[in-house]
Amino acid sequence: MTETIEGKLKDFMFPVTERKVYFEDARGRISFAEAYKAITREDNDTLISVMNDSYKLIPNREIIVPLMEQLHNLDSKWIIDPSHSYVGDNRMRLQVTFPDLSFNDGRSDIALSLFLHNSYDGSEGVRMFWGAIRGICSNGMVFGKVLSKYYAKHTSGIQLDNLAEQVEQTYEKIPVIKERIDIIQNIGVPKGLSESVEKQLGKTVARYVQEQPAPINQWVLYNYLTWYISHVVDLHMRAAYQMKVSKLFGL
Repeated sequence: MTETIEGKLKDFMFPVTERKVYFEDARGRISFAEAYKAITREDNDTLISVMNDSYKLIPNREIIVPLMEQLHNLDSKWIIDPSHSYVGDNRMRLQVTFPDLSFNDGRSDIALSLFLHNSYDGSEGVRMFWGAIRGICSNGMVFGKVLSKYYAKHTSGIQLDNLAEQVEQTYEKIPVIKERIDIIQNIGVPKGLSESVEKQLGKTVARYVQEQPAPINQWVLYNYLTWYISHVVDLHMRAAYQMKVSKLFGL
């Protein structure tokens, strides 16, 4: 990994460690909690979480460095994309975008993106999703149905040794994505879908959609939603919203 990339990812790769958990009982005695362990930052001793002893700690560095090494071996151009990346003590999401692996929906280019997730509080395991980023407005998209996704629980370990194959297979599925987009570009918005937006994404999102010009098809509605998620929803919440939208529209 180059110094430039290392610098860009420095905030993601803070050191973490496991520590023993002690507690004070009702009589004021200090006891060791054998079934639990604390996850802390080594650089500032911040307590991140208390997990079951079976939890396997996978530092961000252990998945980011192998990913960067494989990216450097690819023929495809790629960039670390800050538009939907974030890192906190407990969770992170890293977006890598492939500008040359793109398609056009009739309005703008949409480039494929990879989203790498990890957490230290058990909220999610190591996950890698494929999606895209819209060129003209940085709308983030997750293609949870038409593209394969990778998932590993923290108790089972991970492998990231087939990235080149995944990139190739994902690019080959662009016609499938475009076909699905063509379909929803030619389907109106039924009342049931509008109701599902409010049920799945909440009244605030539904109110935003209602304030926009009536969508002439489902693709317009989809882009209303992805714009809102990408520009209004907090970074750490975007992935969950994007997955819900993916399911709603069969993408």
